Amino acid sequence: MADRPNLADEIRLRLLTLSDLDWVLAVNDATSSTLAPSLGFDLPSLADDLDTGRWAAEDRWGWAIMLNGEPVGFILLTGIDSGDAVLHIRLLADRRGQGIGREVLRKIADHHFADDPDLSRIAGQVHERNLPMQRAFNAAGFRMEARYRDWVTSDDAPPAELWAYALTRRDWEADRHRPDGGSYDLHGLVFDVEDVLDGPTVGSHGLTFRFLQEGARVTATFASHEVSDGELAGILHNDVVDYRYVQDYHRIEDGSLITGTGRLVIQTGADGNLQLINDWTDDDGREGRTLLHRRGADPSPVVTAEDPAQRDRMPLPADVDA
Repeated sequence: MADRPNLADEIRLRLLTLSDLDWVLAVNDATSSTLAPSLGFDLPSLADDLDTGRWAAEDRWGWAIMLNGEPVGFILLTGIDSGDAVLHIRLLADRRGQGIGREVLRKIADHHFADDPDLSRIAGQVHERNLPMQRAFNAAGFRMEARYRDWVTSDDAPPAELWAYALTRRDWEADRHRPDGGSYDLHGLVFDVEDVLDGPTVGSHGLTFRFLQEGARVTATFASHEVSDGELAGILHNDVVDYRYVQDYHRIEDGSLITGTGRLVIQTGADGNLQLINDWTDDDGREGRTLLHRRGADPSPVVTAEDPAQRDRMPLPADVDA
């Protein structure tokens, strides 16, 4: 999805001041969940820090996110003086899904890398099910650097991963945080095979593809009642992903591992949803074409109960945004 052409002009960042105290606390409370735990502000300490300018210092910085003159969230950076800053972003629920988060990340990078020649990285962490924030990181040039397994625990769900992203000075200098002309982002999207347009039907019906994307690099896992495990990896250029794949069949006892190549062409269907035309060829010469349709939402459960025990284990994940 392309960015709104005038969004960068609509968004401004300004320093947090004591007059922002009440709405900062309100936004923090309203956006707190397992996907984005509370930042745990202490009212007297936050008031004193804002009053004395501690959120505009060498080691940390606080920004109000302004959209057309109205505050819609805030972003905090800590550890700036170490050269490896960590960010925390909170955005009002009714302002998400508009591309604000990715534009704010770009503005933050432009300001702090230009202002501090010793700053080498800006990093953030995100819950594995916080797909909108992952997509915001991707769009702003941040790349995944680590996955912390079983890091987020809750009484209501199995342990979850925490994913770490970062934008380096070299990324920024190469303008990797800038829009790339509206290239597609498949990260976090789920597609099902809707129809077999050509070739064998065995193993095709019921296939579900789950995509991850970092820049132009695209991977997906896929499976069905016949395909026990499958994975593809490729490169996105404009609206085409050229890939190589490997898959394993349940039903074949000998020689069940199949490898091959393929091409995904991204298009928009009559219902306005994304579709993928998948042309594949295996290394034994079989070939086919299938139509993949995007699901409306990932069925993975989203846990909203907060787990305060996670707050001090490492820098907190960024808030949901897109």
